[in-house]
Amino acid sequence: MNNQRRRLLRWLATGVGFSAVHALAAGSIQSGAPSTKVVVIGGGFAGATFARTLHRLDPTVSITLIEPNRHYHCCPLGAEFLVGKRSEQSLMFSYDKLIESGIEVVYDYALSLDARSRQIFTRGGRIFSFDRCVVATGIGYRYDTIAGYDHAVAQQFPHAWGGGEQLRLLNKQLNEMPNGGAVLIAAPPDDYRCPPGPYERASLIAEYLKVHKPLSRVIVLDAKERFAKQAQFEQAWKRLYGYGTDSSVIRWIGAKEGGTVRGVDVEQRQLLTDGGRVGGDVINIIPAQRADDFSHSNGLTADHGWCPVDTQTLESLQVPGVHVIGDAAYAERLPKSAFAATCQARVCAMAIHNQVHGLPLLTPQFMNVCYSLCGDDYGISVFLHYQHDPANNILEVQTLRVTPMDASQEEYVREANAAYSMFDTMVKEAFG
Repeated sequence: MNNQRRRLLRWLATGVGFSAVHALAAGSIQSGAPSTKVVVIGGGFAGATFARTLHRLDPTVSITLIEPNRHYHCCPLGAEFLVGKRSEQSLMFSYDKLIESGIEVVYDYALSLDARSRQIFTRGGRIFSFDRCVVATGIGYRYDTIAGYDHAVAQQFPHAWGGGEQLRLLNKQLNEMPNGGAVLIAAPPDDYRCPPGPYERASLIAEYLKVHKPLSRVIVLDAKERFAKQAQFEQAWKRLYGYGTDSSVIRWIGAKEGGTVRGVDVEQRQLLTDGGRVGGDVINIIPAQRADDFSHSNGLTADHGWCPVDTQTLESLQVPGVHVIGDAAYAERLPKSAFAATCQARVCAMAIHNQVHGLPLLTPQFMNVCYSLCGDDYGISVFLHYQHDPANNILEVQTLRVTPMDASQEEYVREANAAYSMFDTMVKEAFG
């Protein structure tokens, strides 16, 4: 592979250098090439990043993004809103920059997809034809895995695993909880969006309680025996919140200790776990997850509930001509994170660009970088680099780096600052 292509792949993986990506790809675009129609369903980090990347790679492509909301309410850094560290507006982004660049944005719900006729049908009665369709519609919730829990109960015991109303509801409950109350967080089994998310949430809630409601505690009831960056989180909890002592602000109960939540008693405000009943003043149930309803109703999912894809192109293995990116996609060994979603978006954009122009497909480079905030000026991270294996469609981990256990305070501060920097970069590249 020549150096130009290597640089292009690196930029696609990291999201750095959009203008350089455009310049590198421009030489392969034929003047006067017929317009290709690409429809993107879903305007989160994955969908918006894909649309902007493909537009820069090839302005001759006609791109339509279908999204029901006029503003995207993002999940990264949502835990800071929960505890009053940032405003909701700082987590909301419009599609104005996409529209200004020439991408058509349609505010509507996509209902169905006809792969044979290559058409999308919306709730508003509109029909969109496509040459390629990219589905970036995210996750759905498996409420039925917890007895007594459903969409209605989630209005009392919110999951807050997306932006908007659910996040506001949990924020309100935390603010109104009396000093001395207990916050319960029910963490889901794998796979789910943002593996370290429940533990970052527990960390920042503990920080909030320590300052504002010092007699209160947060208890994490977990359906797993271990969790992402556990050693780093527990070390932070010991240093910041007395973890492991009688006065600890945080308690974690894993599956081996009976932490799996099986049911909910709404009237008694209790969760029914393998270890018995646990009551709480604020109850945050994060249920098991799967791909969203659109993916299920349109034949994109497999028995495990997610959308299997060709990891070279992100094209669906269930429905030819349709690509799935972001949290709904089942890309072997790639976790469901915002960074991974944007990486998939760029790889998919490059694959479609090459398919449209009859160019050979490239061997993709995938990365995942995940920062977690444990408190003020205390961040931890994990970095993974993956190599695509065409023989088995698996993304093999080539490099794994986590925050060292002997990191200095200065390093924790740098990690926290890097979390904000990465967030700003992802937002800029997705939404402008």
